Amino acid sequence: MPCPCPPKRRLRKRSANRKRRRSRKPRITARTYLYYAISDGVSREYGHQDRVAGYGVDNQIPDPATVSLTNIFINGVLQPSPLFRISKGTICFLSADVPEKGVPILVQSIRFRERR
Repeated sequence: MPCPCPPKRRLRKRSANRKRRRSRKPRITARTYLYYAISDGVSREYGHQDRVAGYGVDNQIPDPATVSLTNIFINGVLQPSPLFRISKGTICFLSADVPEKGVPILVQSIRFRERR
């Protein structure tokens, strides 16, 4: 009974004078923006004035139309998108509850770009 596997291909050696071709695949770069604030237990809306200084140079909330992905973490827990509304510079929580006092709020925005 013959073997059902296809025959193996032999690899050709590359001659010394042939240059290796470089692929022209696009490079994708990513830039991350982090906004960090501490909840006061009362507010539903947080902005630039509520941020905690000293947490990176990009401690801001960028325009959602200019980023590829936005994640919101309250006390380290990822929040579903129906619970908040985000715009440039502000985040507003739409749930019935507000974050408890002293709880960290983190907005992670990632922008992917193709670079050639």
